[in-house]
Amino acid sequence: MRIITATIILIGLVFVSCKKDENNVTPACDGSNPNYNSFVQSVMSSHCISCHSDMATYAGLSVYLNNGSFAKEVLTDQTMPQGGSLDATTLNKLQCWVDNGFPEN
Repeated sequence: MRIITATIILIGLVFVSCKKDENNVTPACDGSNPNYNSFVQSVMSSHCISCHSDMATYAGLSVYLNNGSFAKEVLTDQTMPQGGSLDATTLNKLQCWVDNGFPEN
């Protein structure tokens, strides 16, 4: 029983340690109307596609937009990009993009 309890606690600590809570900001749309081609594509190229090559196109990224994992990982949990973080201005513009239904053009 102790081993099971210790294992559960250890697993919980691993998940908690993966979050970058200390520097999280709460993204809020700044009123801009970014689209994939004019803004998001450059963010993805600079911060994401070196690890997530499947997100190199709008079609590839759409899977993550539609299942909610982009918003969760980038805006809510801010666990992506790994090994770094996006500044508040970028997060706010990405929030607008999500709020506006992720326009491509």
